Amino acid sequence: MVPLPRALARSWPALLAGLAVAGCSSQAEEIYFGRLDPPPENILRVGNGHEPRSFDPHKSIAYPEGHVYLNIYEGLASRDGKTLEPRPAIATGWRTTADRRRWIFALRRGARFSDGVPITAHDFVFSWRRLVEPERASPYIFAAYGIKNARAICEGKLPIDALGVQALDDFTLAVDLEQPTPYFDKLVTAWAFVALPRHVIERRGDRWTQPEHLVASGPFRLAEHVPYHQIVLEKNPFYWDRRNVQLERVYLYPVADGAQNVNLYRAGEIDVMRGGYLPLPMIPRLSRKRDFQRGPYFASRYYSYNLARKPFDDVRVRRALSLAVDRAVLAAKFIGNGEVPAGGVVPPIVPGYRAPEAVGFDPERARRLLAEAGYPGGRGFPAFSLTLFTRDDVRKVGEAIQSMWKHTLGIDVRLESEEGQTYTARLERRDFAVTTDGWVGDYIDPTAFLDIFAEANANNHSGWTDPRYGALLRQASVEPDARRRLALLAAAEARLVEESPIIPLTYMALNYLKKPWVQGWYVDPLEQHQFKYVRIERGWQAATSGTPAHGL
Repeated sequence: MVPLPRALARSWPALLAGLAVAGCSSQAEEIYFGRLDPPPENILRVGNGHEPRSFDPHKSIAYPEGHVYLNIYEGLASRDGKTLEPRPAIATGWRTTADRRRWIFALRRGARFSDGVPITAHDFVFSWRRLVEPERASPYIFAAYGIKNARAICEGKLPIDALGVQALDDFTLAVDLEQPTPYFDKLVTAWAFVALPRHVIERRGDRWTQPEHLVASGPFRLAEHVPYHQIVLEKNPFYWDRRNVQLERVYLYPVADGAQNVNLYRAGEIDVMRGGYLPLPMIPRLSRKRDFQRGPYFASRYYSYNLARKPFDDVRVRRALSLAVDRAVLAAKFIGNGEVPAGGVVPPIVPGYRAPEAVGFDPERARRLLAEAGYPGGRGFPAFSLTLFTRDDVRKVGEAIQSMWKHTLGIDVRLESEEGQTYTARLERRDFAVTTDGWVGDYIDPTAFLDIFAEANANNHSGWTDPRYGALLRQASVEPDARRRLALLAAAEARLVEESPIIPLTYMALNYLKKPWVQGWYVDPLEQHQFKYVRIERGWQAATSGTPAHGL
């Protein structure tokens, strides 16, 4: 056991002061940050963000959980760590019919759960049916809507066995889709589609996710969970590819505070942290260190309105608040970590896709729209709160927008900050007026974002629905020409921006720290790291001779 240190709570101003002293060195851009003593064992220690809500992959879509799900469970395919392309996992291969409506997966005969029970096509049928059970109300249910009859089952119109997934035999799975889906092999890499242990779930009920009962299908299994302290994963001895898994254990620390993440990293208590947890004021100086990691992020930052609450049911109000946000100033002055102003929700890294232009800062039009809605100069505008969650960048953005709305529109807004699980629960029951929101795509395609708003689902926190938007998505789903398909999706995103159920803010950027001995962990635009590819390279100094024993 590697317990999380408790006495590392220095604030980021103190850390920044220490970094400034180190910055006087002529080697400032050539050294690393913090201790450089690799762990003596094949273990990885990760600053993982907020405490997970559940170890049931059908109960959460949050990324702290994702680091657990993608490593203790496995699906038909997984993503290559470098290329992000799908590669065989529990399936050894797949084929599709000419119309792309039926996919056939051949399963690996040597795949087993962590208790030694073989994994078969019947386990996938059970797992995918479980995902779409109406009573389960999974927040990831929308990912299955492309499967034949999934939507009707979710709406209670068809029985669960009508789902278009079938075990042709123990090791052959057939999936029938509502529409041609050329990216379906990418979609099945998401944790919604992993193999779950039917034999355990049916016996244990809701207790199946407790560490003493949980049975894994992936390269690691859950060894220990001390809430708000640590999660320990250990190598799965029955995993089909266990010979290529070099880590014996992984320690995930639920640390959401940026300063604490940096302190743990500097002290050598964690080897890597997830993106988004570096204190913003430290990024300019940390970016000169060799172990600073930066890259594109398939993620968007936006705010969601609750359209069930007045006055946010009025599109003029929604547009006014959006036009009153100076995104260029927000990105450069208040965030300053490489994020750029957003025009919509799909980050501009999809080949061939033209995202809308960034929403302009237009205070005059914003004031005019607000006056047309009956609130000239902000007079009479109902009091409301902006719901945030506890993270440094989220707080800074909230404070900046609070000031912009006051200065430009004369509107006062209170800021409410919640711990991660409380915040997520409030979003799911739509207990907010306006809230910080965002999304990280599961695969590189516009639909990874646009499908969220196709209807009122658990992740469409605004509750917005629009027939024209839905029609454009349906047209795109059956369009065989790739260029015309992307144009239809761009038109759908333009409609989303026009109706303004959300306030696009920025396209996000990845910034984090990684020790030089951590190999096989790549800058991933999806921020979904698979530990089976990671190794600890204790001879890393050989490639960097002359590096000091400690970097400050």
